[in-house]
Amino acid sequence: MQDNCDINEAFFFDSLPVSIEEIQAYTQRHFLQKEVKGHFIKRFSVWLIISFLRLLPYWLAYYIGTFIGKVLYFLKVGSNVASTNLGIVYGDTKSASEKKAIYRASLLNFGRVIINYMRLPFAGEAFWTKHCELVNEDVLKRAVNKKKGVILVGGHIGMWDLAGGKVGMSGYPAAVVSKSIVDPVIDKLVTTARTAMNMGGIETKDTMDQIFSGLKRGESLVLALDQNMKKGKGAFIDWMGKKASSVKSIAYIVRESGAAVIPGFMIQLGPKTFKLILGDELAWLESPEDLEKELMMNNQNQADAVQKIILQYPEHWLWIYKRWKVCPDGEVNPYKKNEMV
Repeated sequence: MQDNCDINEAFFFDSLPVSIEEIQAYTQRHFLQKEVKGHFIKRFSVWLIISFLRLLPYWLAYYIGTFIGKVLYFLKVGSNVASTNLGIVYGDTKSASEKKAIYRASLLNFGRVIINYMRLPFAGEAFWTKHCELVNEDVLKRAVNKKKGVILVGGHIGMWDLAGGKVGMSGYPAAVVSKSIVDPVIDKLVTTARTAMNMGGIETKDTMDQIFSGLKRGESLVLALDQNMKKGKGAFIDWMGKKASSVKSIAYIVRESGAAVIPGFMIQLGPKTFKLILGDELAWLESPEDLEKELMMNNQNQADAVQKIILQYPEHWLWIYKRWKVCPDGEVNPYKKNEMV
């Protein structure tokens, strides 16, 4: 593996983890905060909703999130897409009732994601220390103290962004790559929520420069590998039995920086019980005679680690997402012939 970045020279901390206050200062220093002008009514409404939800006890928030999921299920939100996705992954190995149960559980989880994202980023240190466990932290600690950065690979599994929040609130600098949201009020809300969890945001402009700079400083970069990438911006890999367009740059980043790759996901196990579960660091697969093949081998290896999580916890994945929308040439978009769940 090549190592073209002088990581040690720029590492920001002597060792990690550090105090939450130090990570807060780091996040404020290295990531821009967004300001919104105008939109007073919408801004006030968002503030009012967030303030109200923060006051809810955990059991009531859990109930409301579950209720939202049940409403989505009753309205059959995304049922056609879920039916197609479940058919691709499971075929005839699961019955219609088993697939329907996974679809329902996935929407219940999605309802809780919605309510949690408006509450928990602002809950303060007490939530993260008392109610959210970091499993296999030693894996992260060893990797990040190699001083070449860490890439945490996951997907739309469990609590999504909150996984990166647990990293940041555990004393490790963290950042997530994402697109800005068109609505400035919602965009500001998302940025503020991430900052409150000690997680910086890297937008698509100058992404690579920011990623490499962050890895040099010791950041843990949080990336979702289950995103459907546009043609020309992704690479086709096997995704649970069917070719899907996926992020292709991660293996390149790893090869150039020497960063460690660790799969992980965060799930909710009860009203106030959360776990961020980290897997083992992924080994780098080498193919010195063909560097392009080497990149594709490692892209697939990283994706396989995330797929393994999804297949183990299918009720926590977002089955209503059009994962296979972009197809290789000659293949038909599977969502053009959806059937109801």
